Amino acid sequence: MKKSSKWLIRFAAIYALAGAMLGSHMAGSGGDYHLSVVHAHILVVGWLTTFAYGLFYRVFPKPGKLRLARWQAWSALVGGATMPIGMFFYSQYPNPLSTALFIITASILLLAMILFLWLVFFDRKLFGDEFESID
Repeated sequence: MKKSSKWLIRFAAIYALAGAMLGSHMAGSGGDYHLSVVHAHILVVGWLTTFAYGLFYRVFPKPGKLRLARWQAWSALVGGATMPIGMFFYSQYPNPLSTALFIITASILLLAMILFLWLVFFDRKLFGDEFESID
């Protein structure tokens, strides 16, 4: 999962730059903050969450449920990239198509979070014996 970790962290850096640029644009455009929700989601979902996933796979590079971990990483990348776009269209052009786009992209991101939760709680190989003694 080191390769996935690398790409998650790289995409996180792109999201950080995109969020910072959007924030700068809003501040410099005379205080027009109508895209603040999109800006916040780019930073929290794109930068912060994707970076955390990347660090997780760097610390735990060999999960027992490797296929599940790969699905999680890919759905995080796809959902993190597309959900702010879906949110933008939904906020700017509210109609049934933009609503469906937002729901689909947000569902991909939700899938990534559910898969991550499943890995953390049910992959016995992930933490190994050294963490069992903490209980």
